[in-house]
Amino acid sequence: MHISELVFKKKKIFYFLLVAIVIGGIFSFKKLSKLEDPEITVMIANVVTVYPGASAHDVELQVTKILEDEISALSDINKIQSRSEANVSIISVELKMTVPQDEIPQRWEFLRRKIELAIPKLPNGVKTPMVIDDFSDVYGMFYAMIADDGFSYQEMSDYADFIRQNMLEVNGVRKVAIYGEQSPEILITLSADKMSEMGVLPLQIFSAINDQCKELYAGTMQSGMQQIRVHVNEKATSLDDIKNILISGINGSSFKLGDIAQIEKGYNDPLRNTMYVNNQKAIGIGISMESGENIIEVGERVEDKLTNLQLQIPSGISFEKVFFQPEKVSNSINGFMWNLILSVVIVIVVLMFTMGFRGGVIIGSGLLLTILATFPVLLIAEGTLQRISLGAFIVAMGMLVDNAIVVLDGILIERDKGYSGKNAYTRTAKQTAIPLLAATLIAIAAFFPVYLSPDTAGTYVRDLFLVLAISLSISWILALTQVPLFASFFYKNKGKKKKPKKEQNQFDKPLYRISKKILEFGLHHRTVTISFSVAILAFSLLGIKNVDKTFFPDFSYNQFYIEHTLPKGSSPEMVNENLRKITDHFNTYDEVEMVVTSQGMTPLRYCLVRGFMSENADNYGELIVNFKDYETMQKMRPVFNEYLRTEFPEALSRIRKYTLSIKATHTVEAQFTGPDPAVLKRLSGEVSDLMLQNPNADSYSVCDDWNPKAKTLTAIYDPISASRASVTREDVNMAILAATDGLPVATVYEGATALPVRFRVRDKVGNRIEDLNDIPVWSTIPNISGLLDMNNIMGLFNGSVNTDDLIKETLTAVPLSTVTNGVKLGWEEPVVRRLNGKRVIQAQCEPVDGISPAELQNELDEQVKKIDIPEGYSFEWVGESELKRDGLKGILSFLPLAVAIMILILLLLFNDYRRPLIIILCLPLTIIGIVPGLLITGQPFSFIAIVGVIGLSGMIIKNAIVLLDEIKIRLKEADSAYKAVIDATISRIRPVTMASLTTILGMIPLLTDPMYASMAVAIIAGLLVGTLITLVFVPILYSSFYKIKIDK
Repeated sequence: MHISELVFKKKKIFYFLLVAIVIGGIFSFKKLSKLEDPEITVMIANVVTVYPGASAHDVELQVTKILEDEISALSDINKIQSRSEANVSIISVELKMTVPQDEIPQRWEFLRRKIELAIPKLPNGVKTPMVIDDFSDVYGMFYAMIADDGFSYQEMSDYADFIRQNMLEVNGVRKVAIYGEQSPEILITLSADKMSEMGVLPLQIFSAINDQCKELYAGTMQSGMQQIRVHVNEKATSLDDIKNILISGINGSSFKLGDIAQIEKGYNDPLRNTMYVNNQKAIGIGISMESGENIIEVGERVEDKLTNLQLQIPSGISFEKVFFQPEKVSNSINGFMWNLILSVVIVIVVLMFTMGFRGGVIIGSGLLLTILATFPVLLIAEGTLQRISLGAFIVAMGMLVDNAIVVLDGILIERDKGYSGKNAYTRTAKQTAIPLLAATLIAIAAFFPVYLSPDTAGTYVRDLFLVLAISLSISWILALTQVPLFASFFYKNKGKKKKPKKEQNQFDKPLYRISKKILEFGLHHRTVTISFSVAILAFSLLGIKNVDKTFFPDFSYNQFYIEHTLPKGSSPEMVNENLRKITDHFNTYDEVEMVVTSQGMTPLRYCLVRGFMSENADNYGELIVNFKDYETMQKMRPVFNEYLRTEFPEALSRIRKYTLSIKATHTVEAQFTGPDPAVLKRLSGEVSDLMLQNPNADSYSVCDDWNPKAKTLTAIYDPISASRASVTREDVNMAILAATDGLPVATVYEGATALPVRFRVRDKVGNRIEDLNDIPVWSTIPNISGLLDMNNIMGLFNGSVNTDDLIKETLTAVPLSTVTNGVKLGWEEPVVRRLNGKRVIQAQCEPVDGISPAELQNELDEQVKKIDIPEGYSFEWVGESELKRDGLKGILSFLPLAVAIMILILLLLFNDYRRPLIIILCLPLTIIGIVPGLLITGQPFSFIAIVGVIGLSGMIIKNAIVLLDEIKIRLKEADSAYKAVIDATISRIRPVTMASLTTILGMIPLLTDPMYASMAVAIIAGLLVGTLITLVFVPILYSSFYKIKIDK
């Protein structure tokens, strides 16, 4: 028994199932996890290794290369990128996207084992490498805790930790991260003169402090049958304890350290990784959500918790939302739901106008049931509601009614022919069930490459396939069940038997008559029609070069962020001063709601599309600027851009909007790989010159990722002079460190708080020593050469030499200039980058407004090809181009599989090669509509548009199947093949045009959405032409392939 007949036999059960669908759909909608974006697991881990004192090149060769060699032996590695700077190596390891998510933690464990194997090969002095693999966390609830000037950073940190501890108790919260904390430390400041006067060596101070700060093990005492732990007390646990440490001076005298040194609790000078909100000091608190939770509900719980916690925090501390994902998700879902409702209303209204009120109710109710039935299946499949899945419902809107339209149209025709009873409502469903199933499977298969694509862009839009596959499958089932059953209720004859209409009278209407004349003209002039269509196609293909090819659209956030980078070597104080000036200026505009600044690095990964490979640097600052809405942000962006370039010409200030291109720092990047840094810099420089000369390149943005050479000061150690003063190379290094950043000597624990103790040498008034040559250098071992001098010995006996003076001379420091051959100013590469074991450099830039990255790259490519690239060096375009390559590669690599599935379905359906070939030959003609549509609207041929075009092919095939199946049926009944083709085509005008019209009108709400606008335009324009292709070109090709003679 066919499913359509079964429904009539089991009506009560079916009605129960429909009620269950409604209730289950509403419940599942509330239960589904609601996010802003699909969850994407970041396949990247960083290996960070500190090598104090080493230059960028030393770090590269002695640390980075050794670690890379070990890491490269791991399987499923996509790429290994590294950045070697003075003192630190950062290696980024990226896995292939094909690695299953549940295996990723294991891969990082393998990485840690490889690092452990490499550690013995590293030089002395290298710190243990750290593997950081938690980049997937998105702290979508990002608050700024703002404090008045009366609060210290220590107090702010205590309150931030209080918030963190309590937030972790909130149901649905996974992690809480803190940014901008300033760790306190104990600073001991002493002048060289004071130490010499008191007869104290730095080593004495270090030893005394270390002795008082370290934990001592004194063993255990046996007392009968008991064992008692023994320990020594008086361990330093506070600032006062450090001040009270006793130091022995000349002649055995002793004094407290606090009597000869300035000892205070402070913060590193200058401050690093700071955060300010409108120039008020702040600490960032980022909260991430457990996977599968509803971000809106979690956000409400977090807000309630914070409101209660604020009652326990003193006034003067307030909280502002820097980026609050729950609000954005709520607004996004509300917006999409209104768009979805609008699409549903548009489709139902159109159906009511074209198929009557009852037809509109039948198909409209089926559409609502399809959407509701999709939610439970999506919940079981662990799907989520976010901008992609919700957009997929709107994309599918027209397709979801296609099956129902075909079935209902057939029912109405059957009734007009005079059929009555259950047979009138089930006959069409039974006849079209297999063709509609084939058409539905083909429409699903068209989006299959999107689901299989392993790259970031493909993973991001993967839910598009999931929603379409579920909803289209359900729409087919309901078309065969709900439509016939509802039609029997709405169209039942009330005692009057309807007279059958002749078929020619059914289609004796203006639309059908005009369509018939156009079709007959095409059939009579096949060669001309086909040639004309091919010519238009060729003309449209030529127009593709004029279409904007921006790969991924910007997100419609009401904020942008600014990367403010000064030349390498610029002081943090200068960065901070610039950020303050920019903030004050921006706040003079009413359009600006808030300016958040962070110094040194990106504060937190607060949304999916924020970069996760930020570079921590003293010369870097960042501003997050909030506006009232997206349109205001767009309006103010060029104004602020001009201000930054005019007022801060020495800095590179880039205003960046949020986009999925998170792996590229610039949209246009020319990449060279090779062994010699000098050659790489030359090649990069040549491309940079070409970028500067191109009027379509923003000259301000031109740079390379190695940065200009930075200044360096080198103390030229003199072994001979140093040995006379009993000074070692280590003594010189410690002296310079004490006079500059400060020398770490111990750690004091105040409870759980660790306070590093830093020893600093300053001049008499407490300032930094300006001239390196004047830095005092002490010997670790006192210089006793004076005590062994015979003249001094004789002087001690005859009284001409004072004992205290001799001891003082022994303990006096010598200037740096006496143990070195001066301090040399030099230049060095501040960073060395590598890719997969080879040195790499990128020349980078951005296009000017109105020019796409692809256009600029194409212009530059012709000139770059003329550059003589030496043997052993390679070149390729990366940036947005790489993202596009990966995205298209991901989809196109699986496109043959989808095509094979579609062809197999067509062959199974038709058992013929010619009809599948007819359908395939029609598909390229959709370009005739797509290209003009994109050009007229100014929309780009983006990744989303490409996905739409692939899906469009499924829609066209679906309509063509319905028509070819009808031709097959008519040929069995008609005497003339020519007449059968025409009659079949005329009879399919209503379902085909209705299917296309509902899809087109259902897309209207997406035309204003930045993400989906290009897809909507591509599908609308493609379907407009596609409808003509189905109703004209398919019959023409069919008559040509099957050599159907024209009736005279």
